[in-house]
Amino acid sequence: MKNKSLQYILASLVAMFVTLPVFAATFTLSPANVSVEAGQKFDAVVTLDPQGAKNYTAKVELKYPADLLEVTSFNFGDKWVPFSKPDYDSIDNTTGILLKTAGYPGGTTSAVSLGTVSFVAKANGSGTISVGSNSQIFDANYNIFGGSSQISVVIGPVATATPTPLVAAAYTVAPTPKPIQKAVVSVSPSSAPFLLPSPVSSGAPVAAQNQGRTGLFAAIGNIVSLGTGSVWLAILVIVVVVVLVAFSLRLRKRKKQK
Repeated sequence: MKNKSLQYILASLVAMFVTLPVFAATFTLSPANVSVEAGQKFDAVVTLDPQGAKNYTAKVELKYPADLLEVTSFNFGDKWVPFSKPDYDSIDNTTGILLKTAGYPGGTTSAVSLGTVSFVAKANGSGTISVGSNSQIFDANYNIFGGSSQISVVIGPVATATPTPLVAAAYTVAPTPKPIQKAVVSVSPSSAPFLLPSPVSSGAPVAAQNQGRTGLFAAIGNIVSLGTGSVWLAILVIVVVVVLVAFSLRLRKRKKQK
C-alpha cells in the first residue's frame, strides 16, 4: 500500500514537471540609450519576443524616474486588443509606473511591437526606464515572462564636438629665377647727345696746346691759299713770296755794291 502511494506521488511530480513551460518570453525596450535636453520628447518601443512559444496575452509594467520623465501617451501595436481595467491599464506620472495589457488574437510566435511610449524630459539628470516585475506574458496556460532590457536616459545640454580647425600645410615655394635679358640700346644719329669738351684750365695738357697750334697753322694756311683752302694754291703763293723776297734782297745787295 505504501509502495503504491509512493509511486502515485512520483508520477504526479513527473507530470507536473512535464507540464511546466519550457519557454521564457521577453520584453525588449529600444533604443538602448537616449540623450535629450529638458523639454524635448522621445519615443520608446516595447517589443514582445515569444522565444518560440505562442503568446496570447501580455502585460507590461514600465518604471521610470518621475522627477525627470513624464509619459504623454501609449499606442498599441497592430492587432493588439487592449484590456481597459484599472489594474491592467494605467499611467501614473507621480510614481513613475505605467501598466498596459492586451491580447493578441490567435497568438503570435514571432516578435511583435506591443506598443510605443512617448516621453517628455522634465529636468536635467540621468536615469533608466525598466520593465517591472509585475509584467506577464501568457501562452495558452502559463505566464512565461522570463526577461527584459532597459533604456538609459541622459537629460542635459547635448555636447557637440568642437571641429578641429583645418591647418593648411605650409609650403615654401622658391621663386622661379627670371632669365637675364641683355639690354639693347639703339642710338640714332639724330638723337645722339652732344659731347661738350671739358673746359681747358691754365694747366692744360700738351695735347690741348698742340690742338691750338694746329688751329693757328690752319688759319695761316687759309690766308696763304687766299681763303680757298687749296693746298696747291697755298704752295704757289709761298713760292712767289719766296721768289719776291729773294729778288728784293738781291736788288738791295746790288745797290750797296754801287
